[in-house]
Amino acid sequence: MNKIIPISTEYISPSRTIEILNLVRFEETRQVYIYNYEGKHFRFFESLIGLIQFFESGIEPVVSFESEKDLDDFLEKLPIGIAKTTLNLRMNYLYRDGANYKQFGAVIFPNPSFLSPTKATEVLREKLISSEFFVPQDWGLPRLHKHPYNPEIDHEWHEFDGFELTDEEVTDKRDVTEFLERIEKGYEI
Repeated sequence: MNKIIPISTEYISPSRTIEILNLVRFEETRQVYIYNYEGKHFRFFESLIGLIQFFESGIEPVVSFESEKDLDDFLEKLPIGIAKTTLNLRMNYLYRDGANYKQFGAVIFPNPSFLSPTKATEVLREKLISSEFFVPQDWGLPRLHKHPYNPEIDHEWHEFDGFELTDEEVTDKRDVTEFLERIEKGYEI
């Protein structure tokens, strides 16, 4: 996890700032720039040139966030020694049988569009059964049944636990945005 060290905060107006941050992990460091627009929208820039291009030409950065929490999660996990900003999205879920035994699992999607965990969760919740359940094979995800099927206590529904940013290797080649667009809502009871 990166340590975030503020270098300076420049006030453009009382509610708009440019923050220069130093990200540190072990002996590696990386300087980044954040344009904070009224505490509602945070634009991330990897270089001073990108920041200048935004103000002079209106060129939007690839990465931006609508909450400070999403920005902080991103900055804490951002790779330091790699010039390209690459963070995948990990979808955590679990299977809970009728006897309340739980089995946990996750799928890691590439995230080239820099979708935040909050936004991904918002999109996925609309497609869940009762806002929390899904049948993994309907979405091309692995089932988490590790034990032989027991009709007395087993079923097909799995519970969505959340998304998080990660630098772990991809386990599902589908782009997370494509995955979220193509899945369909499960049946309600």
